[in-house]
Amino acid sequence: MSELYFRKYEPIFGSWRIVEELGSGAEGHLYRISREDALGHVFYSALKAVSIPAGGADELNSMIAGGMTREEATKYFDSVLSETGQEFKLLEKLKGNSNIVSYEDHEAFRRDDGIGWDVLIRLEELTPLVRHSIYNRMDEAEIIRMGADIAKALTLCRKYGIIHRDIKPENIFVSPSGNYKLGDFGIARIIEDTTTSLSRKGTYSYMAPEVYWGRDYNHSADIYSLGIVMYKYMNDGRMPLMPVYPKPVAYRDGEEAFVKRVGGADLPAPRNGSDELKAIILKACAYEPADRYTDASEMLRDLETLARGESESAAAGMGRGAAGKFAALYAGANSAAASSGEEAQQLAGTNAKKRTSSKRAIAVAVVIFLLAAAGIAYALIPKAVTDIDAGKIEGDAEIYIGEELTPEFEVLPDWFKDEPVTVTTDNDSVVRVDGTTLHAESVGEATLTISAREYSEQSVIHVVPKVTSIEGIDKEISLTTGNTLALEPVLSPEEFSSEPVEYTVADKAVCTAEPGEKGSATLTAVAAGNTTLTVSAGGTSIEATVTVTDPVVYVPKSSGSSKKSKSKSGSGKSKKGYFDSSDDESF
Repeated sequence: MSELYFRKYEPIFGSWRIVEELGSGAEGHLYRISREDALGHVFYSALKAVSIPAGGADELNSMIAGGMTREEATKYFDSVLSETGQEFKLLEKLKGNSNIVSYEDHEAFRRDDGIGWDVLIRLEELTPLVRHSIYNRMDEAEIIRMGADIAKALTLCRKYGIIHRDIKPENIFVSPSGNYKLGDFGIARIIEDTTTSLSRKGTYSYMAPEVYWGRDYNHSADIYSLGIVMYKYMNDGRMPLMPVYPKPVAYRDGEEAFVKRVGGADLPAPRNGSDELKAIILKACAYEPADRYTDASEMLRDLETLARGESESAAAGMGRGAAGKFAALYAGANSAAASSGEEAQQLAGTNAKKRTSSKRAIAVAVVIFLLAAAGIAYALIPKAVTDIDAGKIEGDAEIYIGEELTPEFEVLPDWFKDEPVTVTTDNDSVVRVDGTTLHAESVGEATLTISAREYSEQSVIHVVPKVTSIEGIDKEISLTTGNTLALEPVLSPEEFSSEPVEYTVADKAVCTAEPGEKGSATLTAVAAGNTTLTVSAGGTSIEATVTVTDPVVYVPKSSGSSKKSKSKSGSGKSKKGYFDSSDDESF
């Protein structure tokens, strides 16, 4: 599909428009989109456009030629959309994780011919790893960092039962801050489950052997794919079993290398990098799933250990991680890496031929090894916390003022699930922490530090008001001494209209405020003067200026000895009283 095809859905999500195409593949197209707000500010995001069926008319015709009616095809692709919708629920759970591309929104449109759908997914805008690696040096330190970040993403995936199945450089992205993120969650997986094999084109290179052969598989298939990605970057950009750089590469070489790899050939270590990193990569890329890392958190632990430069490295015996065990069991593979050029390839081929005859001997050796290792099993126990799932306060979070929240923390890996978690705040006037309970004290922002053992992470908490506006109170109030005024504020939004209302008078010698029922109050003028009345509710306050004056005194003016005005006592009838502005005492 061309860019013009998807432009017919503009404005997408109500305000977004396509700027340019960033890339395309078997699973869809990636575009840069933008929107402009009322102030002229321009915002950018990414748009993933996926068509169901992915193969378009050709795929549909192929299905009809196979005996499926158009009505059956319509129902079939409707079921694909339904499954994709279920996957969006999983993507929603992954939002806010720093190592997973953030899913923002989606829309689905039935195709013009009535068969199939166009699905538009809005994602955060990031730089694809493929493009990033062209302009940035991908040395060992950077590959370790990339591998660790994606291992963190896979650790979270396992928590939610997600197997990505399509880990490759095109699905890894880099944020402006340098974090590596795993993208294209679920979309390719769900669609590939329900469309023809054409949708798998381009993904075989990183596919685990058991997935390719249609065998049972689990989360270790993703670990294998991540290992192949790291292998390629540490092998001068060449896949395993390809001719050694700088020898030229032919198309046939790629096919043969792939057949050997999925057929079980031992992989020589990549040409570049430390022995420790090579051992980790080879462990991840082991042909048999049982020989790989059983969990991404184990691989993460070894990568972080290597990144810290600890003497207890991944390739030095039992060590802290499983990579040391792997290095000991597969010394032959490291020997192949130490050889140069064709010698390494030849040794790998020889090892592959011996695989069948040596399986029994290896099994016996493994049993003996396990028995001998019983006394040092403690070395295999995870030594470090790798993540803390903070639930509702993961990443950035909002809570209402006055709210108390006790998050449910989950410490990973599971070995540390009972490890105590401590929480501290950098601004206790905004968020006060009592154990692990958060008290939202005032509107503002506070950074929480969440720790377990040596691991810690931060979460920013925004305390927001419940009430956004208070109406019904004049900003200027005038009263006469002794008078009263009924105050009946109206609070918005309506869901918080019953929030308690507080009244504060700066100078109670001028006036007082006596609270009444349902948030009302009675304002009483005490003495002449000026003061400020503050009305507060649900984190929002307004002020009013109160002016109190004494009442005007009415003074009748006597006519004195006038003949026309005599009092009852004999001085004549009185005239009507009137204000005498010339008499200072009249007021």
